[in-house]
Amino acid sequence: MFKNLSVKNRIALFYSISFSVILLIIFYLIYFSVNQGINKTMYETLEEEINSHLDYILHEPTLESFVQPREWEEVEHTDIALNPVFISIYDKNYNLVESSPNLVQNQLDWNKQEPEKIPFYAEYNSIQLLVSQAKLIHHGEIVGYLVVGVSTKHNQLALDYLKTTLLIIFPISVLLTFLLARFIAAKSIKPVFNVIHTAQSITENNLSERIQLPKNKDELFQLSATINSLLDRLEFQIIKAKQFSADASHELRTPLAIIKGTLEILIRRERTPEQYNEKIDYTLKQVNRLDRLVEQFLLLSRVENNSLELKTSLFELKSEVLKSIERFDVLLQEKQVLVKTDQLQNVKIDNYQEFFEIIIDNILSNAIKYSNLKGEINIYSNIKNNIYELIFEDNGIGMNKEDLRFVQERFFRVKNNSTLHISGSGLGLNIATQLAKMSNISMTIGSQLQKGTKIILTFNIEEF
Repeated sequence: MFKNLSVKNRIALFYSISFSVILLIIFYLIYFSVNQGINKTMYETLEEEINSHLDYILHEPTLESFVQPREWEEVEHTDIALNPVFISIYDKNYNLVESSPNLVQNQLDWNKQEPEKIPFYAEYNSIQLLVSQAKLIHHGEIVGYLVVGVSTKHNQLALDYLKTTLLIIFPISVLLTFLLARFIAAKSIKPVFNVIHTAQSITENNLSERIQLPKNKDELFQLSATINSLLDRLEFQIIKAKQFSADASHELRTPLAIIKGTLEILIRRERTPEQYNEKIDYTLKQVNRLDRLVEQFLLLSRVENNSLELKTSLFELKSEVLKSIERFDVLLQEKQVLVKTDQLQNVKIDNYQEFFEIIIDNILSNAIKYSNLKGEINIYSNIKNNIYELIFEDNGIGMNKEDLRFVQERFFRVKNNSTLHISGSGLGLNIATQLAKMSNISMTIGSQLQKGTKIILTFNIEEF
């Protein structure tokens, strides 16, 4: 029913319905209270009139008349137009003795079916009356009967007028309430339309645009701030995705170009078996390089999308370091690099073992690649207050302070005469940095050009 209504109309409608229910209750209470008040007034009039006659009869020494002197001269007994009071008096044999002048030679009948002094409704000459009756007692004996009636006409007219007035006021009030609520709702949700307009205008080409925050720090302010925060994250992810795509294309293009060039050279003319083997071996190295790049891209994507399995386990740190050294045994022998672990203390840690392997492999791989021939890598540790520092220190080519600022960024590689011959993608240290953060491991990197690099991993431990 309300699905196609605008927000301001829906708010106005709900508010009007609520107001209508409250107004109906108030109007009912008003009508009920006025009706009760009118009835109470009529009951009191009847009671006062009856008590007046009963008191007169009771205290009169000699009962010469059933009516006080000059009683019939009162206006309520003579006039029928304004709040008349009708009285009929009967003797003990139910014969009519007297009636008030406004009855005009008529009478109010004594109703034997109705109880004494309990008002009931009756009709006289098409006039609705509220009637009460009582026995007249003088010196302990019943001497007659009294019937008193008051007209309900004017009271009923007042109630009808009140009802009509309330019925007219009700729809007008509801309509005015709806229009006023609609106006207030429109003013209140105007900032929402500004949010919608701004959000609709934001595209991939202008992601830097933001929603203007309202002056009042209310729910709309919170909504706008939340959307702006979402846009910040979205813009960052899109920029990062574009940069990743561009960098990945660049990194993949180089080995592909080398493979293409090598194969083109091979098919130009006949080669000796040795030359074919040499070129094929070189091509395979580029294919392996491509394979490593793709693996790193996939790993990086999984890390950034939080799609890696996060299961901790208890393992020995030194054992993982030694396994990593063993995996690089061929490369270490080629460069004749010595790895020292004699000052590495063994501890058990509860962490992500697979992440830890990747972190150690990437750090050790860089340390070997950027070490000088017959260089040295020292892996040692410091422990203080259950804080463990795992330190990788080499005496390789190092880097300057400018390069050190960007070394953990994706695809960054140090470019100078000493690094031109070193292969790599610039992803290893970035992956290690992200996995370290996910593993609650702090990574600190320090380096000096031509003196070497030191990487410190800091984390909590359980001593072994």
